[in-house]
Formats: sequence, structure tokens, C-alpha cells
Amino acid sequence: MLVIFLHGVVQPDSGWQWAQQRGAARAGARRGVAVLMPRGRRGIGPRAVSRSASSMEDWWCWPTSAAAQAAHEDAMLAEWDTARAELERRAGGRFERVLVFGFSNGAYYATSLAMRGRLQVDGYAAFAGGSGARHLERSGAQTRLRVPVFVGWGGKDPAHKDQVALARMLRRLKWPSRSLGKPRAGHAMTDDQVDEALDFLIGRRGGARKPGGGRGARGR
Repeated sequence: MLVIFLHGVVQPDSGWQWAQQRGAARAGARRGVAVLMPRGRRGIGPRAVSRSASSMEDWWCWPTSAAAQAAHEDAMLAEWDTARAELERRAGGRFERVLVFGFSNGAYYATSLAMRGRLQVDGYAAFAGGSGARHLERSGAQTRLRVPVFVGWGGKDPAHKDQVALARMLRRLKWPSRSLGKPRAGHAMTDDQVDEALDFLIGRRGGARKPGGGRGARGR
């Protein structure tokens, strides 16, 4: 099984994001799962909302807007396909299941991918990110490919209401989903949330057993 891990917003030449990547790698090693960690794009991050605020426009981010997706998504997902093919070549076989995990900005993008049915994968997990925005609900209502989605958040994260709204939206859509909030956690991805996500998405605790095809990243 392969997990594609999408990082949060990362300042160039900084190392703070390594904690989440190490957590994903640790969970992969513990569960015998391969982890692919692609990198987003620069130049598509959020602009400063005021003169005193810092701009993240040139930081490493994922294309969450329609304009950024039109400009970057096809090439970016093709890179994922290429990297996955190389991992499968080294392993000597195809991955039976492919999951997409996203943290923070990566979780918002993973949610967009899921609601649009953009990838032929077997499930998604959104940690400390993702929302129940109206445009996502409209997309989700029209999507036929409904693979399971796990939502995890921390009660001390100022943005956790977005994830609560996402969980509620998934229930309204009758989308196969599960959520786990950690009241004492902040803007983080905890080990037990990762374990719960894996258990749910691979079917050990009621997650859907039928995969989304386990095929490449270009399916719509």
C-alpha cells in the first residue's frame, strides 16, 4: 500500500515541516506502508491581507484555487504518477491500494481532490485542514467516485471549525467518512489519528473494502 503525503504551507529553506513528514514516515514504517512525499508549487500561496502581515505567496503550497489548479494540477499529478511508477518498479509490483493524506494546506487540497473525484485512489485523510465550503459541497454532490474520507483535527487549533464543517458536509452528502477530533491537540497530526485513518481507510473498522481502482493519478 502507498500513502501520498501532502505537506502544509512551507517557507523556503526552512525545516519546520519535517516533523509532519517524519510522522508520516514513522506511521508508514510501523504499518508496513510506503510513503511518497511530493512537494507543492511556489508562487501560488496566500497573499498578505495587510501591510503588517507576512506574505506566503512564494512559499511551497498546493493549488487550492481553480486558477492554480488549471495552471499546475495536470503537470503536478503527472509527477506523482512518475514517482509512483518508480516506487513500483523498485518494489517489483503495483501497489494494491493508494491513499492520499494531507496536513494543513495539504489537507485542503486533498479535500478538493476528493470532492472533485480527481484521482483514482482508494481513500483520503485530511489532518488539521479541509473545509465544508459550498463549492466543495456542490462538487461532491456531483461526484460519482466516492472513496472514504477521514477527517482529523485538534480542539486547540484556531481553524478546527473548518474541519468540523467538513465532517458535517460529508455526512450531509452521505459520503463514506469518519472523523476524530483531539480536544487537547493543536495544529497537528497525531499518531493515533494517523492510525485511526489507516484502520478506517483499509477497512479494518468498517472502511470501504472496494478500492477506487488503485490506478494512476490522472483519472477524473
